[in-house]
Amino acid sequence: MSDASRMTAMAAPWRLAVVGRMGRACRACRACRRCWVDRVRQVGRLGWLAACGALAAALAGCDRTEAPPAGTPGARQAVVIAVTPYAGAAPAFVAHARGYFEREGLAVTVQQHGSGKEALDAVLEGRADVATVAELPVALAVVKGHPVTILATLSTQSDHAIVGRTDRGIWSADALRGKRIGVSAGTSGDFVLDVLLVRERLSRADVQVVDRKPRELADALARGEVDAIATWEPYVADARRRLGDRAAVFPSEGVYDSSFNLASLRGFVLQRGETARRLLAALLQAEELLKHDRAACEPIVAQALHKSPEEIRELLARSRFSMSLEQHLLVVLEDEGRWAMRHRMVDAGRAPNFLDAVYLDGLAAVKPRAVTIIH
Repeated sequence: MSDASRMTAMAAPWRLAVVGRMGRACRACRACRRCWVDRVRQVGRLGWLAACGALAAALAGCDRTEAPPAGTPGARQAVVIAVTPYAGAAPAFVAHARGYFEREGLAVTVQQHGSGKEALDAVLEGRADVATVAELPVALAVVKGHPVTILATLSTQSDHAIVGRTDRGIWSADALRGKRIGVSAGTSGDFVLDVLLVRERLSRADVQVVDRKPRELADALARGEVDAIATWEPYVADARRRLGDRAAVFPSEGVYDSSFNLASLRGFVLQRGETARRLLAALLQAEELLKHDRAACEPIVAQALHKSPEEIRELLARSRFSMSLEQHLLVVLEDEGRWAMRHRMVDAGRAPNFLDAVYLDGLAAVKPRAVTIIH
């Protein structure tokens, strides 16, 4: 055997091992493919053994930044999730409590916020990586030019309503004219107010809007600072309980269904795509438990929302848990973007392309049939 043949024979096992390792450890690393091409070009000068050794070193460097395979020992990927006390965020509470995030190789820290808008603000300010949030704060952020993207819709629900005081003459929705209505500006409750007013052939100019934080709305209504509030569960139930037989409730069912989503900055999914996929994989496990063993989930959500198991059972029954990215989501985002621009809630010259505000690859990897957005 010639010297060249012996060198080729010696290099072959190394070459196969390195190529196999490249495919296994670095599928998502374009830099490694570039490294491979560069090393192959040097084969004529270095020989297969030297080239494969150099490539192995390059791959070792890539391994240092790659997340360890799910379910194996090693450093977990740190993720901060900003959540809100809302039944629609139940998959996040369940995944955290049942250890599904850890199973996927993630070390998750949960931040509590009063609303989805506040949770998204934490992401925009760099205090959190992802947030659970309704679609309206996302639409407003995108219209403002923030690079926000939705990884998945976690749940949909019809649980928004206007709660009015009958002792202020509010027995029907058309009696809202001239009344003081409390809302949380920039939230889905703000949008629902307009939707329900339009149904009664009223406009925002026909009422006096009072801005309050979500947790302050029921107090403001009970103290008589406002005549009605536009909000969502569990704040609707809180207001109804405090007013008793003086409460008149006008639900959004049939007019507006909200979606509750997992959202991040675009840079997160571009730089940490594997971490995003693992987040979704853990949430999918929680979704399955919510579907097939709701009783096991109720105490977890009750603790997160500081509610009784009975109250949580009712709230969860109003939510439909099925992770998705549907075409309807884009339609709603576009409608809400136009609404915000029409009411000058944001300063924008033209509506953005909301297709840029959804990240399809992550959910397509763990639940491909749930992605129905045309792209």
